[in-house]
Amino acid sequence: MNKPTKSRTHSFLGIHFDFHAMPGEKVPSLFQPEVYEAMLDAVRPDFVQCDTKGHAGLSSYPTTAGNRADLVDGIDILRTMRDATAKRGIALYGHHSGIFDQCCAQRHPEWAVVNADGSTSTDFMSVFGPYVDQVLIPQLRELAGIYNLDGAWVDGENWAAQVDYGPWAVAAYKATHNNAEPPRPKDANYLEYKEFCREGFRAYVRRYVEVIHREFPNFQITSNWIFSGTMPEKVDVPVDFLSGDYAPTNSVLSARTHGRVIEGRHMTWDLMAWGHNAIPCSWKTHNRSTKELAQYCQEAAMVIAMGGAFQFFNIHYGHGGILQRWMIPTWGKVAEFCRQRQACFKSRIRPELGVLLPMVRNGADRGGLYDSCCLDALSSWMDLLQDCQFSTKVLFESQLSEEDLSRYKVIVVPAMAATESTVMAKLETFVRNGGSLLVDSPAAPLFAGFAGFRGDGTPERQLIFVEGDGALAAGETICRNLTPNGIAQPVGQLFDDNFMESPHRPAAMVAAIGQGNVAALAFDMAVFYRDNQSTTIRNALRRLLKTNLGYTPTVEVTGSRFADVTITEKNNRLLINLINVAGEHNVQPVRSYDEIPSIGPLTVSIDPSIRFRSAMLQPENTPMGIKTDETTGRHILTVPFLKIHSYIDLELES
Repeated sequence: MNKPTKSRTHSFLGIHFDFHAMPGEKVPSLFQPEVYEAMLDAVRPDFVQCDTKGHAGLSSYPTTAGNRADLVDGIDILRTMRDATAKRGIALYGHHSGIFDQCCAQRHPEWAVVNADGSTSTDFMSVFGPYVDQVLIPQLRELAGIYNLDGAWVDGENWAAQVDYGPWAVAAYKATHNNAEPPRPKDANYLEYKEFCREGFRAYVRRYVEVIHREFPNFQITSNWIFSGTMPEKVDVPVDFLSGDYAPTNSVLSARTHGRVIEGRHMTWDLMAWGHNAIPCSWKTHNRSTKELAQYCQEAAMVIAMGGAFQFFNIHYGHGGILQRWMIPTWGKVAEFCRQRQACFKSRIRPELGVLLPMVRNGADRGGLYDSCCLDALSSWMDLLQDCQFSTKVLFESQLSEEDLSRYKVIVVPAMAATESTVMAKLETFVRNGGSLLVDSPAAPLFAGFAGFRGDGTPERQLIFVEGDGALAAGETICRNLTPNGIAQPVGQLFDDNFMESPHRPAAMVAAIGQGNVAALAFDMAVFYRDNQSTTIRNALRRLLKTNLGYTPTVEVTGSRFADVTITEKNNRLLINLINVAGEHNVQPVRSYDEIPSIGPLTVSIDPSIRFRSAMLQPENTPMGIKTDETTGRHILTVPFLKIHSYIDLELES
């Protein structure tokens, strides 16, 4: 008898398998149902995502609506997996490639994207053409109606979307632009055409989501990486959840950034870890070195600490169906690690220090519709702030007008060339009411008049030496000369050489406005740190925030700089997540590792304004002793050691 499954909103742990069936391959060439069921019993996930169609465009089940792989007679692995998961009350989602469909591009080139040079794509379908109605929607109907799947994770979507000059796109543009020809890459209004194509992509996703929701209301759908850091626009497509698979290398820090971005959407969300380090990062490669338990747990901790659900991905080897039997015990231990921390699920990052995700796409045109140019401005700041042990939260510029900024102490404005007047007004009001802005150098001209300084000359790439706590950090970055022009005052020092007797100039301008402050940097601090990480630059930022902007974090952690801090809120509780980011997770050419050195003891200092009844160290379930600093009144707690992830659970007073 089938058991009821959890909706995605209530699903905390998942496991994902796909295999992208290729031409000439028998599917499945080897499938062991008993091993699959053993995996389900060992991991006991809330949901599984399985292959239904990969980027080659060949469906791994007997579709009548699209293009089948070469299926072995009498074996329907999708039916087998649906039966096995339904018996256990485990939800099943299809991994189904969307506009990345090589088979359709080959058989229906008239449906494919046409590039600016007139060539027809051999990979990507036009979002303006009939593909969505003639192939994708009918196949989703099969998954929902014939196989009774719980939903679909549609892959190969926004990161595969292209600027399109095919007949379908051109006709759609002419219909809404007085029969004008679409702008070309060198035209002045080319970026407007890219925005038109982006709206075409969102309309395409909206089309299949709304049709399937109408016919199968309980079928839950997302488009992989929709409304993530590469899609900063407002949410205007009714997907049921947000999800994405972060980088298979440097994965801990990739999860840290991407998780914070989609957490800021305040929707149901999860992140997927690649269970292997793939070289290159490609769906075709077989050079996949399977990760070890310590890696899985370190990555899972980063996602769980932000309140997200966690899923991990392992490819179905052997042309569709064969599992790594030898990894099942490890996967079971990963699941155990996650379940011990499930109380963090659906917590929200505490608003205190925010980083703005720009809406306007900066930098040179990179071809694709949804590249990383928006995210680039934010991700380096995220690494710098989190490495300073400040718990940060992402603010979307596109939804800033809807945000209550009163709880934020500081908002960081990363590199951006322009913004809307409503955004500027909101930020200026935030400052006058007592908040502080830290503005990176590329965005400084936007705030020059408001903050009483001017930028002289053209920004130039220079070798500079940044002072922090009596030491200098060297690096090259873009700098601009800032001088007071009213209320601003110079702070900090940038030296011309690696000794303090060399010429120097201010590192920033700081102005007190109303009850708050604005600090504008004379150099691109985030890019500087990305390329020149050092203790000195972290100290320079800490001093700027604490001394010049008056920022004292609600929670401060000392004892090891490898203790990453994420503070979340849930049900009148404050959760202080401590993640050990020591180890080899960002070391090349390390592909797997089985040990993360413990850190500690850690001292956790909590602002006296946080009043709580009790403090428990979780998942150890250990009551914590609390001392009071007689000078500051701050609560002092000690964590003796940290292996990978623990969190302090504070039950707040009402």
